[in-house]
Amino acid sequence: MRFELTRQHQLYVVLVALFVTCLLVADIVAGKFFRIGSLSMSTGTVAFPIAFLLTDIVNEYYGRRGARLLTQVGMAMLVVGFAIIMAARLAPVSDETYVSQEAFDSVFGLTGRLFGASLVAYLVSQFLDIHTFHIVKRVTASRHLWLRAIGSTALSQVIDTIFVNFGAQLGHLSVERIWEITIWSYVYKLIVAVLLTPLCYVAHEVITTRMGIDPAPHGDEE
Repeated sequence: MRFELTRQHQLYVVLVALFVTCLLVADIVAGKFFRIGSLSMSTGTVAFPIAFLLTDIVNEYYGRRGARLLTQVGMAMLVVGFAIIMAARLAPVSDETYVSQEAFDSVFGLTGRLFGASLVAYLVSQFLDIHTFHIVKRVTASRHLWLRAIGSTALSQVIDTIFVNFGAQLGHLSVERIWEITIWSYVYKLIVAVLLTPLCYVAHEVITTRMGIDPAPHGDEE
């Protein structure tokens, strides 16, 4: 029996692969912070806006069912990735190692608390993003792509940013400093989401016109 994938299935596989890549890389590099003026932010914030853009594209073309499956696959891969990293950290160190245990732990030493906070933030923000996207899509009768893309991301990132920053920094920084980082991180993510919005229209044009795949109807509750 010959195995074949339609263009719609092929696109979904590519979008899921890109999404999982952004998600895993964002968690792996989250320990490094970069500075903009007086503000320090995790380098994980670089990849997360792309992940939410991909969620919006899947929402648009595969409906809630496709977006939920995307979220579930992402969650499973986060757990698998964390388990592999923990196994690598616990593996006995050889005398021939290129990287010492201390250096390895300093990069990949993600604590259980931080992982738990990031996982909860991911799940809550993703499902909030999906639900908000479809409410706006239904209310506007599939018009104003920019509104549902920015609106859903703006709302979901509130939860994501609060959970992640307090989960990572509570006990290490003062609450006032954590709120400062949280607010400016959210502003940064919102600005990036607005700047990435034209890519939603580019993707819409390519997928609909060039690939011949129609968006999911706004009345689709699945």
